[in-house]
Amino acid sequence: MVVRTKAIALCLAAALLVSGCTLGRSADPVVLKGSDVPGLSSVAAADVVAFAWFDGWQQVAVQVDERKQVEFGQVYNTTPMGFTTTVYADPNTFTGADSNANVDADDEIALRSIDTGREAPSDAGNPAGTVAGSGVKVHLTSAFGGDREAWVYLFKRSGALSPAAGKDFVDYDFNLLSGDYKTTYKLQDGPNPENSTVTTPYYSDHFSDRWLNDALRITTARSSGVDILDRAKAQFAPGNCGRSENTFNDAEGAFIANRDGPVRAIRSYIGANSGPLSQRDHIFYEHREDIRTYLRVHAIPGIMDYFDYSPAATDMTYRNNLNTDGKNIDGEPDSVTAGQLTWESVDGDQGGLSIVHTNQTDISGFAASSYYFDDKTPGSGSEFQCTGDSAAYGNSGPWITQSIPNTDPRATPFNSLTATRTLYFEDAGGADGPTRAQQVATPIGVSATSFP
Repeated sequence: MVVRTKAIALCLAAALLVSGCTLGRSADPVVLKGSDVPGLSSVAAADVVAFAWFDGWQQVAVQVDERKQVEFGQVYNTTPMGFTTTVYADPNTFTGADSNANVDADDEIALRSIDTGREAPSDAGNPAGTVAGSGVKVHLTSAFGGDREAWVYLFKRSGALSPAAGKDFVDYDFNLLSGDYKTTYKLQDGPNPENSTVTTPYYSDHFSDRWLNDALRITTARSSGVDILDRAKAQFAPGNCGRSENTFNDAEGAFIANRDGPVRAIRSYIGANSGPLSQRDHIFYEHREDIRTYLRVHAIPGIMDYFDYSPAATDMTYRNNLNTDGKNIDGEPDSVTAGQLTWESVDGDQGGLSIVHTNQTDISGFAASSYYFDDKTPGSGSEFQCTGDSAAYGNSGPWITQSIPNTDPRATPFNSLTATRTLYFEDAGGADGPTRAQQVATPIGVSATSFP
């Protein structure tokens, strides 16, 4: 914590001279594609190091995640399935390593926005331990909270510098209970129990199987740290138990990648019953988690993707963009306005959680609604809890009530639907869905030039 405090102090000092070295959004990452920095195309991904300028060079953590084109039959370790896309590479799964070890166009370079700094003078010279002439100056801009700008510099290391710069902000422990993934994972017929955890100073997550996220603790300085999540749930409709996160785990499926780096961790997997190409990526940062779901399945009647909180979430306040007055999570039914969600939040002594929802789709007339149900003694029928415990505490999230046309690219015609849920982990009393929605809607701008 001493190192982190010092970095923040330096950043604040620098902010007196520039418009804001953290871009006014310290919880957000900076993610560049290899195509943004063509000057690094001849540099091995493992040799990229980063520096910020605070009246002198200071090394900061950087992570290069290699990506590759892969046919999904390879991910399942079987014959071709007729679908190829770009995914995160992983030598520890059947996806395999990227054949190009250099920073190619589809690789991703991740840093923390709080680690950016001032513009270095043109005569600053190269930082010690880097290759002369290899520098790339990355100019970052953000219109959120007023125009702000900052800089970070990427170099090829010449010696023993570590890209992590001695830091590790995210710890992902993928623990498959059966043993080694390649030799013990049941690709064609689950379940595949896990005891996997993600831990940062701000939160911890737990997974008991591929789709089974069943614990969430907010661990900021002013939060109680209790487990507020029963389960992250998936169904066609309330009380419809024919498909759920349990059935997804019980059918065929595979991991694309499990990566643990200093800046972020990646958990990427496929397989949801008759949607073997359906994919979910969890990207874990120190202060934030991005969940991207790529629906690739035959026509379905609709789908729900929601959080069922645990009894420990009692007395947290639920809000969304349609219900800003707030509802008390207490296991007693409430009247809530339904409609298209842009943000949600829950807040209490347990901590604050802000959730932003975005969809990318070409489905004509697409409109998502929402779901909320708070009842500690639910009945049968639509109130029945298909998975997890028998109670419903603040069940909430998107609900696509309309039929969804075919999204499996192996059959034509097909549409596309990608849903993203961005979670911010806050202090108790600090949840702020509207502000976080603005941040997600105004991504950090990136431009790169050679340095000097």
